[in-house]
Amino acid sequence: MPTTADRGDIIHFAGRHRLSPALREGAPALVAVGDPGQRVGWTELFAELRARKLVASFDPEDPTSFRLVPAGASGQGGAAPAHGPGGRGALAEARRFLAALRGRFPPA
Repeated sequence: MPTTADRGDIIHFAGRHRLSPALREGAPALVAVGDPGQRVGWTELFAELRARKLVASFDPEDPTSFRLVPAGASGQGGAAPAHGPGGRGALAEARRFLAALRGRFPPA
């Protein structure tokens, strides 16, 4: 699975799957509502990732796929794509969001 340290990719993934930054047993994590963990801000989460030299590994479509792995770990793929579901770019995702907000629902 690809890896990334890109804040935007990680925040976008978390937002899409309704996950929050947290510390679980002192380790950085993304957690869903009701999952154990001490909620923290994004600044604290990313500071912990840097301090521990960790990057994120996830499938953009699967909220359960999120893992933190050592930066540069052997066998890890390249950077995660900076785009939303189905290969759409961030601008296309924003347009879909605005259309839905305005009551126009474009095809997925």
